[in-house]
Amino acid sequence: MKRVLAILFFVPFVMALAPPCHAAGNGEIAVSSVDVPAELQERSVLITLGSGPNDTDAVLVVLNGLNQYGQAVTLPEGTYYCNAAVQYDALNDWPLREVDGTTFLQVEAGGQYELQYEYADESCFTEVTGQTRYYTPLPLRQPPADYQPTTAQVSAYLTAPVGFSQHCIVYLQNLYSGTVYALDVYESNQLAAVCTEADSGLYTFLSARVAGDAAERYQFECEQNELNTDDSASFHLTVTDMKNPDAELCTPSRDENATVQRAAAYNAPATAAPSATPTPEPTSFQPVQKSKKSANPFWNVLDFLPIVFIGAGLFWFRQKNRRGSPKG
Repeated sequence: MKRVLAILFFVPFVMALAPPCHAAGNGEIAVSSVDVPAELQERSVLITLGSGPNDTDAVLVVLNGLNQYGQAVTLPEGTYYCNAAVQYDALNDWPLREVDGTTFLQVEAGGQYELQYEYADESCFTEVTGQTRYYTPLPLRQPPADYQPTTAQVSAYLTAPVGFSQHCIVYLQNLYSGTVYALDVYESNQLAAVCTEADSGLYTFLSARVAGDAAERYQFECEQNELNTDDSASFHLTVTDMKNPDAELCTPSRDENATVQRAAAYNAPATAAPSATPTPEPTSFQPVQKSKKSANPFWNVLDFLPIVFIGAGLFWFRQKNRRGSPKG
């Protein structure tokens, strides 16, 4: 009986410590995305592996900053159709291609494979028309003679109808370099976004849109025409719902928005006084209550009494069994 109990206790430890092994008939695929543009850092890359374009049971691989744009999956042997797309990019303005041109992947038992996706130079729309879909770049300005581009931050925040929860994309152009930055604005960040790796200089608002809003239900109006990163380039936009133009509007407070606070603090002169007292960000942990128990050594001894009683009980039970057992 003791041997049976020992085996029952021992098996789970062996299973937990045993190295993982691949199931028979499976292959492993390492999927990754390289050279992700700065304006897409907030989005995910969605890759499907299935029997064909209409396979409803296709395996979905999600790549983003949380997994460093890389993930390994194990699939049964077979032929898989591989497709990749950027999240919230229904019109394929950011096309992806596999570096080796792989569209169909033949997976064999025990095989190891790699799928690596990179971004195309430009969208199909731009390649055909020579224009961008969502904005028209403005002519460049001559920078000051002492202009030396450095890393700066540009941001945008919205005034929107109460309950507005759409994913918005705001396009800002650096008038010195011509670079256009796309800022993703979400409700989860109080309708504000910041680009932390922008070039310093003079910026202008080009356009903004709601992802997937083909009917152009939402219209945007920007409060500022041009802003310089030396003076905190934070653009304020108002969103109008054309189906309900009289809806009540609300503006996420700049004092309550941690992202815009960081952008303003980064670009403000070191001697400038803060315009408002920052509101502390909510924390995910609960306060720990301090024990009210006295530091008297007597109470410390009582903490060990249950252990002593349990040990004494086990000793008594063992001695009783020895006395009652038949002698051979």
